[in-house]
Amino acid sequence: MKTNWSFTFSLFATMAATLLSPISVSAGDLTYRPINPSFGGDPFNSSHLLQMADIQNQHKDDGSDLDSLFAEDSAADQFISSMQGTMISGASSQLRQAIFEDGAPPSGTFTLNGATVTYETVNNRVLVKVSDGITTNSFDIPKPNIN
Repeated sequence: MKTNWSFTFSLFATMAATLLSPISVSAGDLTYRPINPSFGGDPFNSSHLLQMADIQNQHKDDGSDLDSLFAEDSAADQFISSMQGTMISGASSQLRQAIFEDGAPPSGTFTLNGATVTYETVNNRVLVKVSDGITTNSFDIPKPNIN
């Protein structure tokens, strides 16, 4: 293989001259300019930034809005809520009588609208568990002295 020495020498000479010659470099000051108009940036960027945020938004609107959160219930909704409260109050009253009346069994189970209420009397306390199939709440109450 034949090498072109004149080309290699001229390339070497050009590189050496470039590396050995004084190089003048200048730089300006770095300054921070905010882009977001909320932080002092250009106010004309706001629509662009809002559009980019909407494009990147991965959350889906479920159709509910704030007006529906603060809307008053209709008369029918109020009636249904009142009836449910009355039914639960009645069931609670029956449960109280079944647990605390004289001669009541020391334990038992009731079912009310899909919820299971289990009670057990231990010493002078009544342990109550209420389960709706998903969550279970437990509490204990002292058994009152009925004279």
